[in-house]
Amino acid sequence: MAPLRISFLIRSVYDLLPSNANLVRWGKKDDPTCPLYQGRQTTEHVLSSCKVVLSQGRYPWRHNRVLQGLACVISTAKGEIHPSSTSSTVFTTEVESKNGTEGRSQ
Repeated sequence: MAPLRISFLIRSVYDLLPSNANLVRWGKKDDPTCPLYQGRQTTEHVLSSCKVVLSQGRYPWRHNRVLQGLACVISTAKGEIHPSSTSSTVFTTEVESKNGTEGRSQ
């Protein structure tokens, strides 16, 4: 597993990601609220429980995009042509980009 992914996993488990609540706690920001929901933005809130994001279907979309990317990569590795094989490059670039920016996606 890539070091950035391991770092993200460890920091998410120990609530050390830069959520607004943590940024306030660390003296980097004044407002702990979620810009979408106006409730307290914690790591859990960002990753899985923002009511606005839930109502808009963003979590399932993100989940489905990851699965689509994995299916494409697996098909390519098996030498099969996947219908969305052009998205494997986009998927890889998106993941690398997001890992470079704290892996945050909403």
